[in-house]
Amino acid sequence: MVLFDILIFIVVLGLLVFFHELGHFLAAKACNVYVDRFSLGMPPRIAGIRFGETDYCIGALPLGGYVKMAGQEDTPLSEEERDQTYGHVPEDRWFNNRPVWQRVIVIAAGPFMNLVLAVILYGIVAAVGAYVPVSDTEARVGQILAGSPAETAPMFRMPADGAAPNIGGQPDALGWQTADRILTIDGKRVRTIADVGIDALLSAGELMSIVIERTEPDGTTTRYLSPVKSVPLGPEKRLRFGVGGFETALIGSVNEGSPAMAAGIRKGDVVLRANGKPVDAATFVKTIEQTPDGQPVMLDVQRDEKQLQISAAPNTIGRLLGMELWSSYSGRGGLDKQAKPVIVQVGDEFAAKTAVKPRDIIERVDGQPATIALMDDIERTRPGQTVNVDIRRPAILYGLLRKESILTSALPIASVRALGVQMDTKMVYHKVAAGQVVPEAFKLTWQAGERTVRTLEMLLRGKVSPKELGGPVMIYQVTTMAAQLGYSWLLNITAFISVNLCIFNLLPLPVLDGSLLVYLLIEGVRRKPLNMQVLERIQQFGLLLIVGLLLYVTFNDVSRLVSNLVL
Repeated sequence: MVLFDILIFIVVLGLLVFFHELGHFLAAKACNVYVDRFSLGMPPRIAGIRFGETDYCIGALPLGGYVKMAGQEDTPLSEEERDQTYGHVPEDRWFNNRPVWQRVIVIAAGPFMNLVLAVILYGIVAAVGAYVPVSDTEARVGQILAGSPAETAPMFRMPADGAAPNIGGQPDALGWQTADRILTIDGKRVRTIADVGIDALLSAGELMSIVIERTEPDGTTTRYLSPVKSVPLGPEKRLRFGVGGFETALIGSVNEGSPAMAAGIRKGDVVLRANGKPVDAATFVKTIEQTPDGQPVMLDVQRDEKQLQISAAPNTIGRLLGMELWSSYSGRGGLDKQAKPVIVQVGDEFAAKTAVKPRDIIERVDGQPATIALMDDIERTRPGQTVNVDIRRPAILYGLLRKESILTSALPIASVRALGVQMDTKMVYHKVAAGQVVPEAFKLTWQAGERTVRTLEMLLRGKVSPKELGGPVMIYQVTTMAAQLGYSWLLNITAFISVNLCIFNLLPLPVLDGSLLVYLLIEGVRRKPLNMQVLERIQQFGLLLIVGLLLYVTFNDVSRLVSNLVL
């Protein structure tokens, strides 16, 4: 698994670097600049072939690449060193002797090709399509966090002619609802609920105008304008509106002898409404759990092409609300009911009551060897009681960050209602119409660039902490996680990183392409090149700056990893 993750990371990084350097290379060839080497990977050279005047090779370090041109070096050479290296090359083919406009093209072609790569990758996903959860295809509201801006947001009904409503008076409604569709944010179309989350994060807490479409009980639709601000929520205190994506309430299986089976609920049914209110998977489960003991629930169910009304009476069971368990196992297998339970997620309130943490391993429960099956049985049959567990908290980094410890805890089992069903994720095959593939690819690339620039702007204004910046470790994490979710996730995240690299490379920081473009602009205005000694000092300073930045973002990455491990 780890080797596969590392391979994915190297392939993604290699693709990003290859396209960037390919841009420089193709532009240099087009402008008749002598290219001595085109290398994927950093020295030492391990393999390659010289074709014509250029050595096409692979470097031993797969974390970069470069194009070596006559008369263009990251660290300026003396005239004597240049003559020794490129004395056989006609001087008119040296990079620094080509016209300024040609050198601008050569330098700008690298970042430009990162944009080209993004368009290609976005286009592949749009054209080929993939099976994805419904929430990845629409901006539809799922579960709403209690106390969030979305829960109390004012809603002003929009006139039929589309004119802006008067938001100075009393709102027509309060709060977003599950199944609402978010159409636009500040006039810009929203594609998915993930877009909503990104816009909330980049809003800097400013008031945003959100157009929401709601399906009324009679089937008609009403559009509302909802002015709302995002606020810091969750353990990370990131700006959010407080909504999750809408996951269809699809019944995956029905337990034998359960209330659901007695009511006639079947596998494959989709629950549309519970007690007249629209639900998704999360809100359906929450509605059932909070139903008063002995009270039935009226469900509107979609079965094939028919809509049915089913009355079901949940029974009372126990549940460890605020804690999620998984099995300890080796390899990539699934849930093993006979394996020891591992705590993978803990809510803040539950953690405060019990002192348990993620990655704790439950060794014994009520004096018996703990298994997932035993925990399930105790959890289900002892509502309102507690269960005593012995927990092993593993060491981190061989005890350097945290030593192994053993503790006991009493876990409260909440009393909730349940129908005896397991939910499933509804997957849909999503792709863009052939005629819209290219526009969609360009649109997504533009959107990624816009968000990257917005993030940089917020960073400069102090609205985003520099601690949020990530480096190679974060790229490794997001690419490997995306690869596990599917090819479309991996291509999309690679495209987004490619756009980020384009914009970052265009920043006027020494050593980056942006600084070279600034030098050329100055040279074009002065009609003579900058002093070589000055350039050398700037490049040296820039190298220190870039190394410092790399160390800083890597420190951020490692700090986040350590914090997640110790929590």
